[in-house]
This record gives sequence, structure tokens and C-alpha cells, in this order.
Amino acid sequence: MLKDYPKFTAAAVQKSPVYRDKPAYFDLPATLAEAVASIKEAAANAAKLVVFPELFVPGYCHFALELTRGPEYTNIWAEYLRHSVEVPSEETALLCRAAREAKTNVVIGINERVPKYGGRMHNSVLFINERGEIVGLHRKINITVQELLIHTRGNGGQNLLIPEFEFGKVSALICGEHNQPMLWNNYVIQGTKVNCSLWPGCLGGAEELPRVMPALTAAAAVSGACWCVLAAEYIPPEKRPTDFYPNTSFYQSFGGSAIINPFGEIVAGPLRDQEGIVYADLDLKVNEMARAIINITGLYSRWDILGLRVRQHDYEPIVSMEAGEGPVAWHTTLGAGGRAPAGTEEPAGPPEPASGQGPKEELTPRVASEVAELRKRVAELERRLAALGEAPREARERS
Repeated sequence: MLKDYPKFTAAAVQKSPVYRDKPAYFDLPATLAEAVASIKEAAANAAKLVVFPELFVPGYCHFALELTRGPEYTNIWAEYLRHSVEVPSEETALLCRAAREAKTNVVIGINERVPKYGGRMHNSVLFINERGEIVGLHRKINITVQELLIHTRGNGGQNLLIPEFEFGKVSALICGEHNQPMLWNNYVIQGTKVNCSLWPGCLGGAEELPRVMPALTAAAAVSGACWCVLAAEYIPPEKRPTDFYPNTSFYQSFGGSAIINPFGEIVAGPLRDQEGIVYADLDLKVNEMARAIINITGLYSRWDILGLRVRQHDYEPIVSMEAGEGPVAWHTTLGAGGRAPAGTEEPAGPPEPASGQGPKEELTPRVASEVAELRKRVAELERRLAALGEAPREARERS
């Protein structure tokens, strides 16, 4: 059925998380309250997509190791872990409820704590739809500068898939990920309509971000023929902690939030040196107008000569030995922890096959398909060998 192109209002939140002087450093409940209030404020202004900066909850890591103050740094690191967010959790439930009650979609940067592995943190983006459901979680695949002492790199598999809201697919690039063209092409090929560009809103290691942020975000908009909502943090001087740690970048905060259309034009913002929310009306027809000029999923595609290899499965650090052996070893059904179920014994070696029969193996559908394909190839090779053997015999008979 013929449908109109979606139109809606997007909002880029440029607010400050709540930082504290030592020994607290962070304030997760207060920052969550700020996030909920911002969601309500944006929704009251008709926003159907609300985007927050990188690591907004509990706040960007504006601190790095001072070699003469190592023990104090480890204390900050431990508090950062404690104030971080598990997914799902009571903290994400608060954000989901806010999105559901405001009837708006939320994309927010979080410092994610992974309970499965001790001390593991990710620089992540949480996607929540207007029904209050978590529909996506992206973990930054390459981390930068001081993040290197905090965050684990993101995985393949689900981490590289983009979620879909009712108006279309939405992707997210976190800061330095804008320098990952293969990641961006992966998103464009999946069909992103709006990219959420999350930045820390500080000057950066070479004080380059005031120039780099809009340039790279606009480049993504043009190459992907999509809208980009650039959300950056800003910390006013009165909200910056005064007794935090000697090696910090709070003083570098400038913001820079903006919204950029698929032709690379800044249509709202940039907002600098103040807190606020940047709004713009997005018309997804403009995406297709931009594709009339450059469309890397259509007339500009050259997948016949340039390809992209993507890990489609999550990479786990612990894999059972049996997983590498194909069918379960010695035909023993193993229970938790790789042990035989109660009441059974693990034989010392493979059982003797029945007379005239080989051992029976239960193949997974994937393995069965691969075996069938190999058998086809073997049959074809045998046919060719047989044909080669027939040729000399026929020559002899003719002579």
C-alpha cells in the first residue's frame, strides 16, 4: 500500500551528567533523574526521537591515570564501575518507563557494566522504543585515549545490527567510530534512516573535536543519505567538580550538539557553551532525494569489486571442547560444566560400532549441509577422474 514518507521531530540533548567531588565522584541516581527529566522535556516539545551524548549515564570518563596518584585512580575506576548500568536493570527500567510514558524513542549513551565478567565495562548505546522496550544495544568497537584503561571493545554479531523504530532503522556511531568506514558501510547497507552521533563534547586530545565532530558527522550524513542527530555533553563551570582528580578534562567541555540533513547541511545548532536541547523536524523523503545524487546501496554500489566481511556471531571467550569436536564426544550427552548427567558414566574411549556399521553421529543442520556439499564435490571429482581414465582406454581401442 502506498505510504507517505515519515516525518517527525528529533531532539539532541546537551546536558551535564552529575559529577561529585571525591570520594563520591559520580551520582548515578541524580544523573538518571536528569535523563528522565530531559526525556519529558523533549517529548513535551513533540520529539519522537531523543538522543543523549556518549556515556551520559553516569557521565563521560573525563579522567585519566596520573602516574603519581595511581591508588587514587583505582578508587575512581572502582566507583565508575559501581555507578555504571547493567542491561537490563532497575536503571534501564526507569529509562524505559520514561520513554513509554512520554511516548517517544530514546537513544542514550551509558557506561555499561557486564555482570557475567568481573570488572568488564563497555562504552555503549541503549535503544528504547516508544513502548518502553529495549530494542538494541551497541558497544563501541574501538575505544579512544583514556577509555583504553576502562572499556572493553565491542563484539560482532548482535552488536553490529541496527534496531528499528516505527519510522525506520536507526544506527549509532560513538565518537571515534565515525572514523570506521567499514562499520558505517555496514550500517548503511542495513538501511539506516537516522544515525545518532554520540560525542563527549570536549576539545579532545589534540583539541581537534570542535572541527572534527561536525565534519565527520556531516560526512556520515552525506555518504549514508541519512539524517544525523549529533548529541554532545556540556558541563557548565558551576557543575564541574573542583576536587575530583588532578588529571581531568572537565575544563575542555564545549558541547556542539546539532542536527544535520542528508545533504550535509546543519539545520539545527550547533549549540555551544550552554546546556539545552536542539530540535529539528526530520522528513525521511529527504533521504531519498539525497540518494538521487549518491546512493551507495544502489547506483553507487560496486559490490562486485569491493566487499565487506562481518562477523555474524558473538565471540565468546569460553567455548566447550565438545563444540570443536562436532558431534558430542564418545556419544555422551554432557550436562552442566561438561559432566555426564547423574547416573551415567563417561566411557574411556569411543564405543565399538555395531557389526558392519560405523559410529552413529548426530549432525547439526549446518554441519549436515556442509557434509552434503562435500559429498557433491567428491562425487564430481570422482566423475572427472573416471572420465580421464576412459580417454586413454578409448584411444588404445581405436588404434
